[in-house]
Amino acid sequence: MSEQGQEVKALIAVDPSEHSKKAVVLSAKFAKKTGVKLTLLHVIEDVVSYKEIPDTWIHQQKAKKAQALLDELKKLAEEHGAPQVDTKIAVGPVAEEIVRIGEEGNYDYIVVGTRGMSGFKRMLIGSVAEKVVLHAHCPVVVVR
Repeated sequence: MSEQGQEVKALIAVDPSEHSKKAVVLSAKFAKKTGVKLTLLHVIEDVVSYKEIPDTWIHQQKAKKAQALLDELKKLAEEHGAPQVDTKIAVGPVAEEIVRIGEEGNYDYIVVGTRGMSGFKRMLIGSVAEKVVLHAHCPVVVVR
């Protein structure tokens, strides 16, 4: 965690789900009381063609949708009192990008929403939240 007198930073991983909205609202309310600086991160799932041909129409459309989502969630955070909200888009494997950006940005903690999958479906696709919890350099808050 940050030393006394230093800015505390939280990385909030978001997607279009209701769980992400809950994570943003909870984080914003906490930031209102504590002054935590929030960064909303949306990761565009890595597809080989995106990296090979980064200026393709499909990549541009996904980036536009991601920015629209971040703009909407930033407004939501501000409406709930967050004093400072930044946004960031990344492309790659979702959990790995969240962990990488969390570490490189020296965030004090990471917030992720979870859909609460279980059983066979979770075994097949894994849980982003679980991967972040296992590999993050800092505390992780999971919002359900």
